[in-house]
Amino acid sequence: MEKARIAFRFGHYGDTFHGSQVQPDVPTVQGTLMHIFKKKLKWTNERMPVALASRTDSGVHVRINGGFIDLDQDRWNAMKETGFVKAVGHQLPQSISIFDARQVSSDWSPRRATNRTYRYRMECMEGWVEPNLDDFAKLCAIFEGNHDWSNYCRREPGRTTQRVIESCRPWLNSGRIIGFEIIGEAFVWNQVRRIANAIHSVVTGNQSIDRLIEARDNPETEIDLGLAEADWLILWAVSWDDIPNFQAIDYPISAPDRSSLRWQEICRLQQKEILIRQFDIMQGQY
Repeated sequence: MEKARIAFRFGHYGDTFHGSQVQPDVPTVQGTLMHIFKKKLKWTNERMPVALASRTDSGVHVRINGGFIDLDQDRWNAMKETGFVKAVGHQLPQSISIFDARQVSSDWSPRRATNRTYRYRMECMEGWVEPNLDDFAKLCAIFEGNHDWSNYCRREPGRTTQRVIESCRPWLNSGRIIGFEIIGEAFVWNQVRRIANAIHSVVTGNQSIDRLIEARDNPETEIDLGLAEADWLILWAVSWDDIPNFQAIDYPISAPDRSSLRWQEICRLQQKEILIRQFDIMQGQY
């Protein structure tokens, strides 16, 4: 029977899952989607019917990720995008939101994205003091370009650590620096969180910019600058040549209220509020 490859986009809360990639005996995003497609909707019998654009760790929130599934062409013709989104959305837990779906070429892969965008909300980290904007922009800029990021990732045997970072710049909201945004075609494991910790160490006076550059330019010498928490990281966007991007609207985000003993718990709730507002925008566009 003729098959239709269906690309779909979705977002999810990171604190609900043990990462995106399927793992035995723990809830994951890929595992949840596979269970829905195979067991609940009974649309496929393939062992691994769902492939995703980006792998994220436990705790990392996702505004946009993408995936695909191969369906019978007749099934897709009968329901199209509206039916697909409604059927899948009805089965999803509240922690995952599906935005749209479309038929793509049979060799389309979500992994072949043109770029991925992450945002890290640094104002929720212990010790953060808002820096001068020009100084912070220069600090972020040292993470742009084509480098071996061995000292800014979790090394995996046999995998290259060479990546091109297109842009790294301050994330501004309501007139203040709340973190940074970084864009690249692809990232290595833990790269953004290690960059976040390195930037934080300079802002708090615990490291020099020269030390960060030394770690960047000397990948053969192991220099550990630490790993920032997953809680403040958001996979903000994934882009493909043949799929239009969603409209981006930045709503005001309240500054952390550090007078509360549980100020970081408030920040964690705000992270979800950021996602909810973004999900509302995207679910109103299909």
